[in-house]
Amino acid sequence: MQFPIIIGLHRSRFLDSLLCLTSLLAAAAILGYQGSPAVKVGLLGLLFVLALLAWRGLAPTIESIRLERSGAIFIARVGVGEFVQAIPQTGATIHPWLVVIRFSTIDDGLPATLIATVNRKNRPNLKRLRMFMRWQASFSDLNDDA
Repeated sequence: MQFPIIIGLHRSRFLDSLLCLTSLLAAAAILGYQGSPAVKVGLLGLLFVLALLAWRGLAPTIESIRLERSGAIFIARVGVGEFVQAIPQTGATIHPWLVVIRFSTIDDGLPATLIATVNRKNRPNLKRLRMFMRWQASFSDLNDDA
């Protein structure tokens, strides 16, 4: 691999589609419920609010990630644009179609979560990220309390 690797991140259409599909299924279940119309309207309103909160929660907080040969990881938050060094936390999930990694920045200690799903455009970048995280990234020490 050629280092440094800079990967631009964007909103996942797969996760947005999955959220939309589950919201539609939940709305169909509510409409099929044999309750009063007032209860149905209340449940649909609650579903709308929860779906909106979930959609906003899926908004990316990391604009891009830079991977260094030494194993160091730098992230650029949305709206900031400059890279800061980050440390991956334990408990990362790395699959061929999904990567979930929690980071904390060294400068200010703020947490950031990276959720990356595969699509046609980012397949090579996600493969590079998976390979880097499996072979070169240094995670914080594991806690043996479990």
